Amino acid sequence: MAGWAKLAEVVTAEAVTTWQHLARQGRLLLAWWLLLPATAIVTAVINVPGQPATAIGLLAAAVALLCRFTWPITSLLAGTGVAAVALIWPSTTLLAFLWPVSVVLAYAVGRQVPDTRLAVAALALATGVQSAANLVEVAGLTVDLEDVGRIVVVNVVLVVLPGAIGMRQGERARAMDALHERNALLERANLLGESQARMQERARIAGEMHDLLGHRLSLIALYAGALEMRTRTAAPEINEQADLLRTTSRTALEELRTVLGILRLDGAEPPDGTESVAGTREDVLNLVAEARQAGLPITLSWRGDDLTDADIGIRRAVNRIVREALTNVHKHAPGAPTRLTVTVDTDKLTIKVRNAARPPAVPPPSSGMGLAGLRERARLAGGDFTAGTDPVTGDHTVTAELPLRR
Repeated sequence: MAGWAKLAEVVTAEAVTTWQHLARQGRLLLAWWLLLPATAIVTAVINVPGQPATAIGLLAAAVALLCRFTWPITSLLAGTGVAAVALIWPSTTLLAFLWPVSVVLAYAVGRQVPDTRLAVAALALATGVQSAANLVEVAGLTVDLEDVGRIVVVNVVLVVLPGAIGMRQGERARAMDALHERNALLERANLLGESQARMQERARIAGEMHDLLGHRLSLIALYAGALEMRTRTAAPEINEQADLLRTTSRTALEELRTVLGILRLDGAEPPDGTESVAGTREDVLNLVAEARQAGLPITLSWRGDDLTDADIGIRRAVNRIVREALTNVHKHAPGAPTRLTVTVDTDKLTIKVRNAARPPAVPPPSSGMGLAGLRERARLAGGDFTAGTDPVTGDHTVTAELPLRR
C-alpha cells in the first residue's frame, strides 16, 4: 500500500506541475500543444473495445506527450519504447502516431534539457532503440546494409534533427532569460546605487548642518552661561530664565549631535576656513583654474552678482555641482572644450556646464552615483537638476537651477 501511495503522490505532483506549466501559456499555443495528446486519448478510447493493446499504447504515448515539459528524457524513452513495440508487433493505428510523437518528444528533450551531453545521449539512445526496432520489423534477422542506412537516416531525421532544433531554441531561450535576469539585476543595482548616492548626499548635508549649527549652538550655550553668571548678582529676577536658556541651548546642542553626528560620512570635510568663499565667484574661479591645470580647455561666464551674501547651503551646493560636473568632464570627455555658465538672478541661480562629446579611448568605470548625488542635492535645496546629451549637437549638458536665498 505504501508503494501505491507513493506512486499516486508522484503522479499527482507531476499532473499538478504539468497543469501549472500549461496554464502559463497562451490559448493558441496551449491548444497546439494539447492537440496531439488529445487526439491520442480520443483514439485510444475508440479502440478500447476492439484493440485494447493499441489503446494502452496510445494512452502511454499521450501520457509521455503531457509529461514532456517536466520529464523530457523519461517521456522520450517511454515514447521510444511504445514506438518499438508498435514496430515489432505492428498496429496500424499506433504506427500512425509513431512519427509525430517521436518528433515532438525529441524536440522537447533538446528544448528542455540544459545539459547538452545528457540530451545528446538520450537522443542517441532513442535513435538506436528505434532503429533496432525498425530493423527487426523490416529485415528480421537478415541484415541488409541498404536497409540499415535507410532506417538510420530516417530515424536521424525523426529524432536527432528535431532534437538539434530544440537544442538551438533552448539555448536561445535560456540566453534570453539570462539577459532578462541580467537586465533586472542591473536595474536593481542602478536603483540601489541611486538610493546610496541620495543617502550619501543627505549624510554629507547632515554633516554640514552638524558643523554649522553645532558651532552656532555652542556659541549660544557659551553666551547663555556667561549671561547666567552675570545675572546671579546683577539681576536675580531674570537669573532663572538665563539658566533655562543655558540648559536648553546645551540640550539642543547634544540632541543635534546625537541626530546628525551619526549621519556624518567618514572623511567628510570639516570647516577649514574656506566656508566664507565656498560657492562664490572666487571659489568657482579656483575650480576653473584647477581644471585648466589638469588640461581641460574651459571658459567661464559669470552673469550677475557675486554669491558672498547668499545662504551657505546654496553656496556649498554651487561648489559641489561645479566640482562634480568638471570631474565628470575629465573622466568621460578628457580635453573636450567646456563652457561653464553661472547666472545669478534676483531669486534664482542657474549653473550650466556644457562640453563637446569626446569619449576616452578606454571608458572609465562609472556608477552614475555622482549625478544622482547632485540631483538629490539640488532637490533638497528646492531646485532642479538635469543632465543629458543634446540630440542636435551631441554635446553633454549639466544644468542646475537653485532658489536663491540671501
